[in-house]
Amino acid sequence: MCSKMATNTASRVSDGCNDTFVKEVIQEGSGLHKPNEGATCKVLITPSSPLPDAEGIIGYPINTECEICLGTGTGSLSSAFDSCIESMRLGEQCKLTFDADMNTSPDETEWVCIVYLIGFSRSKEVWEMTSEEKLIRVSMLKDLGTKCFKEGRIEQAELFYLRGLQYAIAIGEQKDNRQKLLLSLNIAACQLKQKHHDGVIIHCTKALNIDSNSTKALFRRGQAFVELQDYELAQSDFDKCLQLEPNNKAVQNQVILLSAKRRKLDAHYAHTMSKMFGKSTTE
Repeated sequence: MCSKMATNTASRVSDGCNDTFVKEVIQEGSGLHKPNEGATCKVLITPSSPLPDAEGIIGYPINTECEICLGTGTGSLSSAFDSCIESMRLGEQCKLTFDADMNTSPDETEWVCIVYLIGFSRSKEVWEMTSEEKLIRVSMLKDLGTKCFKEGRIEQAELFYLRGLQYAIAIGEQKDNRQKLLLSLNIAACQLKQKHHDGVIIHCTKALNIDSNSTKALFRRGQAFVELQDYELAQSDFDKCLQLEPNNKAVQNQVILLSAKRRKLDAHYAHTMSKMFGKSTTE
Protein backbone atom coordinates (compact mmCIF):
# COMPACT_ATOMS: atom_id res chain seq x y z
CA MET A 1 0.00 0.00 0.00
CA CYS A 2 1.12 3.58 -0.52
CA SER A 3 -0.49 4.95 2.60
CA LYS A 4 -0.62 5.31 6.35
CA MET A 5 -3.68 6.12 8.39
CA ALA A 6 -4.03 8.04 11.64
CA THR A 7 -5.98 6.35 14.45
CA ASN A 8 -7.76 9.42 15.86
CA THR A 9 -11.56 9.35 16.01
CA ALA A 10 -11.65 12.20 13.50
CA SER A 11 -8.54 13.21 11.62
CA ARG A 12 -7.40 14.76 8.36
CA VAL A 13 -5.02 12.47 6.58
CA SER A 14 -3.43 11.74 3.22
CA ASP A 15 -3.29 8.29 1.70
CA GLY A 16 0.19 9.02 0.34
CA CYS A 17 -1.10 9.36 -3.21
CA ASN A 18 -2.21 13.01 -3.15
CA ASP A 19 -5.71 12.21 -1.85
CA THR A 20 -6.55 14.09 1.35
CA PHE A 21 -9.62 13.18 3.38
CA VAL A 22 -11.07 13.17 6.88
CA LYS A 23 -11.91 9.89 8.58
CA GLU A 24 -14.43 9.97 11.42
CA VAL A 25 -15.33 6.80 13.34
CA ILE A 26 -19.12 6.38 13.65
CA GLN A 27 -19.10 2.96 15.33
CA GLU A 28 -16.04 1.49 17.04
CA GLY A 29 -14.87 -1.92 15.91
CA SER A 30 -13.53 -4.77 18.01
CA GLY A 31 -10.39 -6.86 18.19
CA LEU A 32 -6.72 -6.07 17.75
CA HIS A 33 -6.18 -7.01 14.12
CA LYS A 34 -6.80 -4.92 11.02
CA PRO A 35 -6.87 -5.80 7.32
CA ASN A 36 -3.64 -5.67 5.32
CA GLU A 37 -2.82 -5.54 1.62
CA GLY A 38 -4.34 -8.52 -0.13
CA ALA A 39 -6.83 -9.19 2.68
CA THR A 40 -10.28 -10.47 1.71
CA CYS A 41 -12.72 -7.95 3.19
CA LYS A 42 -16.50 -7.94 3.39
CA VAL A 43 -17.51 -4.29 3.20
CA LEU A 44 -20.42 -1.98 2.57
CA ILE A 45 -19.46 1.30 0.90
CA THR A 46 -22.29 3.83 0.76
CA PRO A 47 -21.86 7.28 -0.80
CA SER A 48 -24.07 9.72 1.13
CA SER A 49 -24.21 12.18 -1.75
CA PRO A 50 -24.53 11.57 -5.51
CA LEU A 51 -21.41 11.32 -7.63
CA PRO A 52 -21.29 10.42 -11.33
CA ASP A 53 -19.54 7.07 -11.84
CA ALA A 54 -18.98 6.72 -8.09
CA GLU A 55 -18.22 3.01 -8.39
CA GLY A 56 -15.62 3.63 -11.08
CA ILE A 57 -13.96 6.38 -9.05
CA ILE A 58 -13.93 4.33 -5.83
CA GLY A 59 -12.87 1.17 -7.65
CA TYR A 60 -15.03 -1.12 -5.50
CA PRO A 61 -18.79 -1.97 -5.57
CA ILE A 62 -21.06 0.46 -3.74
CA ASN A 63 -24.41 0.27 -1.95
CA THR A 64 -24.18 -3.49 -1.48
CA GLU A 65 -22.36 -5.87 0.85
CA CYS A 66 -19.49 -7.37 -1.13
CA GLU A 67 -16.14 -9.08 -0.80
CA ILE A 68 -13.09 -7.23 -2.08
CA CYS A 69 -9.39 -8.01 -2.22
CA LEU A 70 -7.79 -5.02 -0.54
CA GLY A 71 -5.42 -3.17 -2.81
CA THR A 72 -6.94 -4.22 -6.13
CA GLY A 73 -9.26 -1.26 -6.74
CA THR A 74 -8.42 0.59 -9.94
CA GLY A 75 -10.35 3.82 -9.31
CA SER A 76 -8.77 7.22 -8.73
CA LEU A 77 -9.82 7.08 -5.05
CA SER A 78 -9.10 3.39 -4.47
CA SER A 79 -5.89 4.10 -2.55
CA ALA A 80 -7.83 6.35 -0.17
CA PHE A 81 -10.39 3.61 0.54
CA ASP A 82 -7.59 1.07 0.93
CA SER A 83 -5.96 3.34 3.51
CA CYS A 84 -9.22 3.72 5.37
CA ILE A 85 -10.02 0.01 5.45
CA GLU A 86 -6.48 -0.86 6.53
CA SER A 87 -7.03 1.31 9.61
CA MET A 88 -10.35 -0.29 10.62
CA ARG A 89 -11.21 -3.02 13.10
CA LEU A 90 -13.90 -5.67 12.73
CA GLY A 91 -17.40 -4.15 12.75
CA GLU A 92 -16.16 -0.56 12.53
CA GLN A 93 -18.12 2.05 10.61
CA CYS A 94 -16.59 5.34 9.57
CA LYS A 95 -17.35 8.41 7.52
CA LEU A 96 -14.90 9.61 4.88
CA THR A 97 -15.08 13.24 3.82
CA PHE A 98 -13.13 14.27 0.72
CA ASP A 99 -12.06 17.83 0.01
CA ALA A 100 -13.98 19.81 -2.57
CA ASP A 101 -10.76 20.67 -4.43
CA MET A 102 -10.36 17.00 -5.38
CA ASN A 103 -13.10 17.59 -8.00
CA THR A 104 -15.01 14.46 -7.00
CA SER A 105 -18.27 16.35 -6.73
CA PRO A 106 -19.93 18.10 -9.67
CA ASP A 107 -21.08 21.03 -7.51
CA GLU A 108 -17.59 21.43 -5.95
CA THR A 109 -18.75 20.61 -2.42
CA GLU A 110 -17.30 18.12 0.02
CA TRP A 111 -18.11 14.52 -0.80
CA VAL A 112 -18.96 12.02 1.96
CA CYS A 113 -18.96 8.23 1.98
CA ILE A 114 -19.77 5.69 4.73
CA VAL A 115 -17.58 2.57 5.01
CA TYR A 116 -18.59 -0.47 7.09
CA LEU A 117 -16.10 -3.29 7.64
CA ILE A 118 -18.29 -6.37 8.15
CA GLY A 119 -15.55 -8.98 8.18
CA PHE A 120 -12.08 -9.76 6.87
CA SER A 121 -9.44 -12.43 6.48
CA ARG A 122 -5.89 -11.15 6.58
CA SER A 123 -3.45 -11.96 3.80
CA LYS A 124 0.01 -13.34 4.45
CA GLU A 125 2.65 -10.69 4.98
CA VAL A 126 5.33 -10.61 2.31
CA TRP A 127 7.91 -12.35 4.52
CA GLU A 128 5.43 -15.19 5.12
CA MET A 129 4.84 -15.85 1.41
CA THR A 130 6.55 -18.51 -0.66
CA SER A 131 8.29 -17.48 -3.87
CA GLU A 132 5.35 -18.86 -5.85
CA GLU A 133 2.87 -16.81 -3.83
CA LYS A 134 4.93 -13.67 -4.38
CA LEU A 135 5.03 -14.37 -8.11
CA ILE A 136 1.23 -14.69 -8.16
CA ARG A 137 0.97 -11.29 -6.42
CA VAL A 138 3.46 -9.79 -8.89
CA SER A 139 1.46 -11.07 -11.86
CA MET A 140 -1.83 -9.78 -10.43
CA LEU A 141 -0.44 -6.30 -9.75
CA LYS A 142 1.23 -6.14 -13.17
CA ASP A 143 -2.05 -7.06 -14.88
CA LEU A 144 -3.94 -4.40 -12.89
CA GLY A 145 -1.30 -1.85 -13.85
CA THR A 146 -1.58 -2.75 -17.52
CA LYS A 147 -5.37 -2.46 -17.36
CA CYS A 148 -5.07 1.06 -15.91
CA PHE A 149 -2.36 2.01 -18.44
CA LYS A 150 -4.51 0.95 -21.40
CA GLU A 151 -7.41 2.96 -19.98
CA GLY A 152 -5.23 6.07 -19.66
CA ARG A 153 -5.05 6.04 -15.86
CA ILE A 154 -1.29 6.39 -15.76
CA GLU A 155 -0.79 7.31 -12.09
CA GLN A 156 -2.79 4.30 -10.93
CA ALA A 157 -0.88 2.08 -13.36
CA GLU A 158 2.45 3.27 -12.00
CA LEU A 159 1.38 2.53 -8.41
CA PHE A 160 0.44 -1.05 -9.33
CA TYR A 161 3.73 -1.55 -11.17
CA LEU A 162 5.72 -0.15 -8.25
CA ARG A 163 3.97 -2.45 -5.79
CA GLY A 164 4.56 -5.39 -8.12
CA LEU A 165 8.25 -4.52 -8.29
CA GLN A 166 8.46 -4.54 -4.50
CA TYR A 167 7.18 -8.11 -4.42
CA ALA A 168 9.50 -9.14 -7.26
CA ILE A 169 12.48 -7.71 -5.38
CA ALA A 170 11.35 -9.51 -2.20
CA ILE A 171 11.69 -12.85 -3.99
CA GLY A 172 15.39 -12.14 -4.31
CA GLU A 173 16.04 -14.93 -6.78
CA GLN A 174 17.67 -14.86 -10.20
CA LYS A 175 14.66 -16.53 -11.82
CA ASP A 176 12.51 -13.45 -11.18
CA ASN A 177 14.74 -11.06 -13.13
CA ARG A 178 12.33 -11.10 -16.07
CA GLN A 179 9.54 -9.73 -13.86
CA LYS A 180 11.85 -7.04 -12.49
CA LEU A 181 12.82 -6.13 -16.04
CA LEU A 182 9.23 -5.91 -17.29
CA LEU A 183 8.03 -3.92 -14.28
CA SER A 184 10.95 -1.48 -14.49
CA LEU A 185 10.15 -0.93 -18.18
CA ASN A 186 6.47 -0.40 -17.41
CA ILE A 187 7.24 2.09 -14.63
CA ALA A 188 9.50 3.96 -17.04
CA ALA A 189 6.69 4.04 -19.62
CA CYS A 190 4.34 5.56 -17.02
CA GLN A 191 6.91 8.15 -16.00
CA LEU A 192 7.62 9.04 -19.62
CA LYS A 193 3.90 9.72 -20.10
CA GLN A 194 3.98 11.98 -17.02
CA LYS A 195 7.21 13.71 -18.15
CA HIS A 196 9.10 12.49 -15.06
CA HIS A 197 12.28 12.15 -17.10
CA ASP A 198 14.72 11.61 -14.24
CA GLY A 199 12.58 8.69 -13.07
CA VAL A 200 12.54 7.26 -16.60
CA ILE A 201 16.34 7.25 -16.63
CA ILE A 202 16.53 5.58 -13.21
CA HIS A 203 14.15 2.73 -14.06
CA CYS A 204 15.50 2.19 -17.57
CA THR A 205 18.99 1.96 -16.12
CA LYS A 206 17.72 -0.64 -13.64
CA ALA A 207 16.25 -2.57 -16.57
CA LEU A 208 19.55 -2.35 -18.45
CA ASN A 209 21.40 -3.69 -15.43
CA ILE A 210 19.28 -6.82 -15.89
CA ASP A 211 19.39 -6.90 -19.70
CA SER A 212 21.96 -4.60 -21.31
CA ASN A 213 20.40 -5.26 -24.74
CA SER A 214 16.86 -4.21 -23.86
CA THR A 215 15.91 -1.96 -26.77
CA LYS A 216 12.82 -0.71 -24.92
CA ALA A 217 14.98 0.47 -22.03
CA LEU A 218 17.52 2.09 -24.36
CA PHE A 219 14.78 3.76 -26.41
CA ARG A 220 12.85 5.14 -23.44
CA ARG A 221 16.00 6.31 -21.68
CA GLY A 222 17.12 7.96 -24.91
CA GLN A 223 13.79 9.80 -25.13
CA ALA A 224 14.22 11.02 -21.56
CA PHE A 225 17.77 12.20 -22.29
CA VAL A 226 16.43 14.15 -25.29
CA GLU A 227 13.88 15.93 -23.11
CA LEU A 228 16.62 16.80 -20.61
CA GLN A 229 18.83 18.01 -23.50
CA ASP A 230 21.49 15.39 -22.77
CA TYR A 231 21.87 14.87 -26.48
CA GLU A 232 25.15 12.93 -26.43
CA LEU A 233 23.72 10.34 -24.04
CA ALA A 234 20.52 10.16 -26.09
CA GLN A 235 22.52 9.57 -29.27
CA SER A 236 24.50 6.80 -27.57
CA ASP A 237 21.30 4.98 -26.52
CA PHE A 238 19.68 5.37 -29.94
CA ASP A 239 22.86 4.17 -31.69
CA LYS A 240 22.90 1.00 -29.60
CA CYS A 241 19.19 0.49 -30.32
CA LEU A 242 19.91 0.61 -34.04
CA GLN A 243 22.81 -1.79 -33.67
CA LEU A 244 20.39 -4.27 -32.12
CA GLU A 245 17.40 -3.45 -34.36
CA PRO A 246 18.60 -1.67 -37.54
CA ASN A 247 15.09 -1.46 -39.02
CA ASN A 248 13.34 -0.03 -35.96
CA LYS A 249 11.33 2.87 -37.43
CA ALA A 250 10.53 4.47 -34.06
CA VAL A 251 14.24 4.73 -33.22
CA GLN A 252 15.07 6.00 -36.71
CA ASN A 253 12.46 8.75 -36.33
CA GLN A 254 13.88 9.73 -32.93
CA VAL A 255 17.36 9.98 -34.43
CA ILE A 256 16.04 12.35 -37.10
CA LEU A 257 14.32 14.49 -34.44
CA LEU A 258 17.45 14.43 -32.29
CA SER A 259 19.60 15.61 -35.20
CA ALA A 260 17.25 18.54 -35.76
CA LYS A 261 17.37 19.48 -32.07
CA ARG A 262 21.16 19.31 -32.04
CA ARG A 263 21.40 21.55 -35.11
CA LYS A 264 19.05 24.05 -33.51
CA LEU A 265 21.06 24.05 -30.30
CA ASP A 266 24.33 24.44 -32.21
CA ALA A 267 22.86 27.38 -34.11
CA HIS A 268 21.75 28.97 -30.83
CA TYR A 269 25.23 28.61 -29.34
CA ALA A 270 26.83 29.99 -32.51
CA HIS A 271 24.52 32.99 -32.44
CA THR A 272 25.22 33.60 -28.76
CA MET A 273 28.98 33.35 -29.29
CA SER A 274 28.89 35.69 -32.29
CA LYS A 275 26.99 38.29 -30.26
CA MET A 276 29.43 37.90 -27.40
CA PHE A 277 32.55 38.28 -29.54
CA GLY A 278 30.97 40.92 -31.72
CA LYS A 279 30.23 42.99 -28.64
CA SER A 280 33.77 42.58 -27.26
CA THR A 281 35.39 43.79 -30.50
CA THR A 282 33.34 47.00 -30.56
CA GLU A 283 34.04 47.98 -26.96
